[in-house]
Amino acid sequence: MHKLTAVEAHLAGKLILPPGYGLVFDADALLLCRADNSVAAAFGVGHVVAPAEVARTAEEDHRLTRTPAPFSPRNNGHLRHQPIG
Repeated sequence: MHKLTAVEAHLAGKLILPPGYGLVFDADALLLCRADNSVAAAFGVGHVVAPAEVARTAEEDHRLTRTPAPFSPRNNGHLRHQPIG
């Protein structure tokens, strides 16, 4: 049985990545890119990388680079518009 590579899984819609993440690939490299088009990770020639490795790398990058919403003890961490005055 043939195991899908990350590129094959991506093209088949079976590679789940965090919001805004995507793959850019050519014959030489497979790049995991963020929503702002910056490169989160690069994988070697041939794209023989497991989909799970790409997904895990994307999840870790997403967890480390996203900016959490400001926490307020008054609203248990939920942001709400509150009038001033």
